[in-house]
Amino acid sequence: MEGERNPAWLADLLEELPDAATCLIAAGEFAVGLHAPARKATRDRAREFFVRSIQAVAWLPHLPDDFMEAARLVGEAIRSSQAKPSFADGLIAACAQREDRIVWTTDDAHFSAMGCRTYNPLKQPSRRPAP
Repeated sequence: MEGERNPAWLADLLEELPDAATCLIAAGEFAVGLHAPARKATRDRAREFFVRSIQAVAWLPHLPDDFMEAARLVGEAIRSSQAKPSFADGLIAACAQREDRIVWTTDDAHFSAMGCRTYNPLKQPSRRPAP
């Protein structure tokens, strides 16, 4: 993730976007990196990033209806042959749509296929989306 490779970039970004948020499933995906790497130094770096950047923003909850909506979004994206997003991506998409949020991702195709507004900071660094 770009924010982990370049923490100053992410810190600046979060200062500019005080309403930045993530959702519970995305925080959980980041948390896998706290435990999965074989090297302790990598786990320590992941923990530092998690505490500094992921815990620093609001975590939006998933509501019961998000799970069926995620299944629908993923299923329709796959059926239309636009993308093969994961169920976790579907939960992120369902939460983003419910909260009228833009999904910041480097995986634009999966989220666009599920009808999300997306922004890829690596492809469009000078063009920040309007809230």
